[in-house]
Amino acid sequence: MSIKTLLVHLAPDPDRETRLKAAVGIAKQLDAHLIALYVAMPVHMPAGAEGRGASSLYLHEARTAAKEKAGAVEAHVRDVCDAAGISWEWVYGEEDHLEHLLEEVYHADLTVLNQVSFDNFEDRLIYQLPEKLVMGAGGPVLVLPKGMDQVDLKSFDTVLIAWTYTKEAIRALRDSLPMIENAKSVKLFTCGKAPKVGEDLAKPVLEYLARRGIKADHINHSKSGHAGEEILDLAEEVKADVIVMGAYGHSSMLDRLFGSASRYVIGHANVPLLMSH
Repeated sequence: MSIKTLLVHLAPDPDRETRLKAAVGIAKQLDAHLIALYVAMPVHMPAGAEGRGASSLYLHEARTAAKEKAGAVEAHVRDVCDAAGISWEWVYGEEDHLEHLLEEVYHADLTVLNQVSFDNFEDRLIYQLPEKLVMGAGGPVLVLPKGMDQVDLKSFDTVLIAWTYTKEAIRALRDSLPMIENAKSVKLFTCGKAPKVGEDLAKPVLEYLARRGIKADHINHSKSGHAGEEILDLAEEVKADVIVMGAYGHSSMLDRLFGSASRYVIGHANVPLLMSH
């Protein structure tokens, strides 16, 4: 699958400009159409906040300010996209960010948004946005570290694939293929498995990738006992440009085993994440 339509999440938040710049750069690289979704509600305000301690006056003022910015933001998006020579469209929404993203994500091959950290109160309120979007998108989501405004999806040096035999990991691997086929180095990581078990898990995947002309090296170990930490430590060790992994929920036993890893990586990665569910 080639990537021909991108969706970028824009909002009245400090990282909007870097997110837009990154998405425009990707659209130009891939000759793709860009959907710029602007949601006129402060990104840190969860849906249904009214009546749960949030002042009605504050909510009204926040909505008004965000709406007033919409015209200027659209004009800026137009200038940036036209200067880059890419095809684009503007989509405007109000209230809930996740709801609007899920309405538009089905028209896109790849969705671009920022990670959320836990540095302040606003972050803690919205920490589930990337995770929930990945869970509902039905396709790949590129989660960028805060402040990152350039990503070259056509020439990764090193790709790290966090692998386990689940439908989420399989979907993430398949969704990543258009972006990793030209990578100089691909690492397939199995965590916490006995050496023979890890090799058995990796072998058919390595063969699958090889048939597509992708030579991958298998790495298997468990040092800290925390899958999320293992993934990020290895990403730093091999100098990965991107991490490919499935995203997991939190209801079943499998979710409890792996879900905390995906959440941890979303919150702490300093390289882009390509995630699917």
